[in-house]
Amino acid sequence: DLAVRGLSFQSAQGDLALLLSRVAIAQRLGHAQADDPLAEDITALAGALTATSPALAGGGGGGGGGGEASSSDEGRHRTLTNSQSYVPINPLTATVQSNHRARGLLQIEAGLEIPDARLRRRAEQYMPRLRNAWVTALSVYTGMNYRFGDIPDADRIAAMLQEATDITLGEEGAEILIGMIIIHAD
Repeated sequence: DLAVRGLSFQSAQGDLALLLSRVAIAQRLGHAQADDPLAEDITALAGALTATSPALAGGGGGGGGGGEASSSDEGRHRTLTNSQSYVPINPLTATVQSNHRARGLLQIEAGLEIPDARLRRRAEQYMPRLRNAWVTALSVYTGMNYRFGDIPDADRIAAMLQEATDITLGEEGAEILIGMIIIHAD
């Protein structure tokens, strides 16, 4: 059906990811970016979609990577340490945009170092909320702080992910550890 209209599935998927990324940024800021030609519509959509909406409930807004990995993906996750206080995180992604178009994908591999067993259990229970907060933070980074073609700012990304972690868990004590940051360009 898409091919008949001269559209590709990948193009439609990229446009949807970009739209959800712009909505996530508008939700975080309370309004769409002023230079966005669809600012009014994006702001209205951001208000209509809440964290309980099916598209965002699993953290799926903001360019993918928000949902939990399937059981077949779990075997592919690399273990970086045998430490009992380390909690691995499945890769996080966010759409990279330029001139209101999807240009690529930011991918982060990270984990949490949580010495306190009580907080570690809480983080494992809150993982869907944490993933949503991380993907939202990455979407804000790629939409507001990152210029396509530049080297990603690992310190800024780490600070944003750490802030999202502390806010979501309601306390400090879970340190985000970044293993890899990569940009996949279209």
